Amino acid sequence: MRNIKLSVLLIAGFSVVAVILLLVGLLSMWAGGRMKADIVELGEVRLPAVNLLGGINEERLMTRSQTLSMMLLAEWTPNTGRELTDLLAQRDASWKHLDEVMAQYATIPRTVQGEAMYQRLLSAMRNWREAAERMDAAVLRMSQAGSAEAYQQAYTEFQRQFEALIPVSAAMNQQLEELISRNLQISDDMVSVAIAEAEFEVIITMIAVAIGFIIALASGILITRRVMGQLGGEPAYVQQVVRQVADGDLTVKIDTSKAPEDSLLAAFSDMVNTLKKLMKQISDASVQVSAAAEELSASSAQTNTQVQLQQMEITQVATAMNEMAATVMDVAKNASSASNAAQSAHSETENGMQVVTQVVQVINRLAAEIEKSANSMTQLVKDSDEIGSVLGVIQEIAEQTNLLALNAAIEAARAGDQGRGFAVVADEVRSLASRTQASTGDIQARINRVQDGSGQAAKQMEQGRQQGLQTVEQANHAGEALKAISASVTAINDMNAQIATAAEEQSSVAEEINQNITNITQAIDETATAANQVTSASQELARLSSSLQQHVQQFKLS
Repeated sequence: MRNIKLSVLLIAGFSVVAVILLLVGLLSMWAGGRMKADIVELGEVRLPAVNLLGGINEERLMTRSQTLSMMLLAEWTPNTGRELTDLLAQRDASWKHLDEVMAQYATIPRTVQGEAMYQRLLSAMRNWREAAERMDAAVLRMSQAGSAEAYQQAYTEFQRQFEALIPVSAAMNQQLEELISRNLQISDDMVSVAIAEAEFEVIITMIAVAIGFIIALASGILITRRVMGQLGGEPAYVQQVVRQVADGDLTVKIDTSKAPEDSLLAAFSDMVNTLKKLMKQISDASVQVSAAAEELSASSAQTNTQVQLQQMEITQVATAMNEMAATVMDVAKNASSASNAAQSAHSETENGMQVVTQVVQVINRLAAEIEKSANSMTQLVKDSDEIGSVLGVIQEIAEQTNLLALNAAIEAARAGDQGRGFAVVADEVRSLASRTQASTGDIQARINRVQDGSGQAAKQMEQGRQQGLQTVEQANHAGEALKAISASVTAINDMNAQIATAAEEQSSVAEEINQNITNITQAIDETATAANQVTSASQELARLSSSLQQHVQQFKLS
């Protein structure tokens, strides 16, 4: 039992009591739930069922009273029809109310046995109502009879239907009584069970309370003994000893003769002895710590001086790296600008090459057209020569015609008056031949001029073609030169790109070096701060060592 923790004992004791109380509460809740369910069933099922069944029986008795009133009207009178009509109206109201009651009863929950009894009641009620409606039909004829004889015939039928209704009504009454008896019996049984459960709950509650009281009393005694055993003495004595030690008196004598070895008082006595030794060691160590703190302070001051020198040198290096980074950035910008200019020159060169190519194509087309024109002019010269040949033939014909006309004129002159008409014709022919010769000469002169002009034009076209070919050749040379320029510009552009890339890489390296220098500067700053903190800490350590010695001296060790 002594190995069990006090907290476990406390928790176990209170837990047992709590469990007993919980069980009592759960039992009460369970019994209350059972009683509530029984009361609910009594209030919502059994009593309403008995009440509704009583209402059904009341309507049955009401219809029976109406039937007896009808039977009393055995003799026909002038007022008999009105009285029977009133009774039939009452009967209709009874049927309507009976239907309402049955509809309410149909909604009440039922067991399997109750459902079977309900179905038998419905069957008996249908038979009873059918017989009653047949009897009401006879009553209706009675109310409509206009004479005593007709009334007696209808009354006889009424009596016969009434006699048939009696056993049917008795059967329905039996079903009603069975249902009412069953619901009353179930209600009585439920009340008896509820009373028995309430008595059982009272007994169980009393037993649980008694057990809880006994366990609580035993737990209190056990826990008290355990607490006293763990303290090792009276709480007042333990408090007095602890107070003396708290005031710094470590020379106190603690009586542990009656305290168990594992008690708090015995452990406190061992702690006081250990604390005496510890205070002695702390006093000696504080002297050593004070001396070490003074040495640490001197080393920290020297470290701080060296760190300041490193800060100055790193600052100079950082300034130089910033200037170099700025120069590298300028080189990168200039290289980028040169690359852009070379790119523009390359684009312009490409455009020039396209223009030269277009010029060469135009000149080639022009040379082809000139060559075609030269060929046409050559053909024109040839055609002119052929026309000249034809004109020569015409010239010869005109000369021959002129000679023939001259001969004809001579012969006409010889003939005298007889040849005068022929002479006139000869003169006309000669005149025509002369004009032909003149026209032929004129045409020949024009052809000669055309030939001369065509020859000169052909020569000029040939010269133009030669010049066009020379222009094409020069344009091709210009295109080759532009290609060479474009290649050179591309090479320059590549070199500028390489320069820009190298400058950017150098700038990145410079920036990285600058960042590293910044990190080093921060590290040196942190080192300087740490050195200052070490200096401050060493001074604080010396102060704390002195303070510790003063506090140790407050304890009474001997």
